[in-house]
Amino acid sequence: MTRQLSEADDPTAAIQDLPTSKPRRRNPFVAIDELRVASVLAVIVIVVSVFHPQFLSIGSIANITQQASFFGIMALGMVFLMSMGELDLSVGGNFAFCAMITAMMAAGGVNLWLAALIAILVGAILGAINALLSNALGVPMIVITLGTLASYRGMALIVNGAQSATGGDRNDPFFTVLGGSLFGIPALSVALVVLTIVLTILYRLSSFGFAVRAIGSNLHAARLSGYRVSLIKVQTSSLLGALCGISGVLSFAFFGASDPAVGTGYELLVIAAAVIGGTALTGGRGTVPGAMLGAIVVSVISGALTAFGVSVNYAAFVTGIVIIGAVALDSALRRRPRS
Repeated sequence: MTRQLSEADDPTAAIQDLPTSKPRRRNPFVAIDELRVASVLAVIVIVVSVFHPQFLSIGSIANITQQASFFGIMALGMVFLMSMGELDLSVGGNFAFCAMITAMMAAGGVNLWLAALIAILVGAILGAINALLSNALGVPMIVITLGTLASYRGMALIVNGAQSATGGDRNDPFFTVLGGSLFGIPALSVALVVLTIVLTILYRLSSFGFAVRAIGSNLHAARLSGYRVSLIKVQTSSLLGALCGISGVLSFAFFGASDPAVGTGYELLVIAAAVIGGTALTGGRGTVPGAMLGAIVVSVISGALTAFGVSVNYAAFVTGIVIIGAVALDSALRRRPRS
C-alpha cells in the first residue's frame, strides 16, 4: 500500500518556503522596517525637543549616539543570530571580559593595537563556544547562554580580582583615534555606521546572509538544500562574539579603563535594539540598519527620561514596554492580509 507524500516528506515543498535572494521590490539598503523605526525616532526627538530644545544640541546628540554605539554594535551581530531563530544572552559578559583583558594587556605593556586584536579574537572564540556547546548538546543557544552569561561575567571578575583595570599612554593614537573623534564626529558613532554598512552588505547581498535567513525561515528546507546548519551557527555566533570584542575594545579606548561590571544589562538592550529595528524573534527576517536605529531609539528614550527628570531606574521598564510594542506591531503587520 502506498502512503501519500506529505509536505514534510517532500523536499521540493519545503524548499519552496526558503526566502528568495532578491525579493521583489526590495531595496537591500532601505526597507519599510527601517523607515518605520526612523519615523518613530524622529517623532520622539521632536516631541522631547519641543519641551527641551537643548536635547538637539550637538553635545546631546553626540552623547546619545556614543551610548548607543556600545550595545548597538553588538545588536548588529544579534540580527544574524536572531535571523537563524537563535538568541545569545551572554553578550554583556563577553563584552565585559574583552574590555577587561584589553585593559589588563595595556597595563602589562602590550602594544595597544595588538591587545585590541587579541580581545576581538577572544570575543569570537567565546561566541563560537556558545554555538559549539549548542550543537554538541542539541539545545537552543538561549539555553547555553543562560549559563555562559554568568560564566563570561565571572571570568571578567576573576581575571583581575574583581578590580577595575587601566593602562596605556593616553596620548597613544589608539586612544586618540578610537576613543576620540574624526572630523568632529565621535569615533564610536563612526564605527557604528561603518560596521552597519559592512554588515548590511554581508546580510543582504552575500550567500552567508542568505543562508542565515534560509535557516531561520525553514530549518528543514535549509538542511534539505545542503546548508551546513551547525557550521553556519558557529560562524554566526563567532561574528557576534567578534562584535562583542570590538565593542569592548572601543569601550576601553573611550574610557581608558575597564570594570568587570561594565555592560551589565546589555543583553536586554542588544535584543531590544534588534527587535525594535524589525528583526523577527521567530527568525528568517532581520535588518541591520534597523538594529542601528533601534539602538539609537533605546538611547534616545533613556536620554528623554533624563531630560524630563525621570529616574534612570525607569529606563529598563520603558525599554521593556517598547519591546512589547514593537513585537505587537510586527505581529499585527504580519497578520494583515496582503493586497
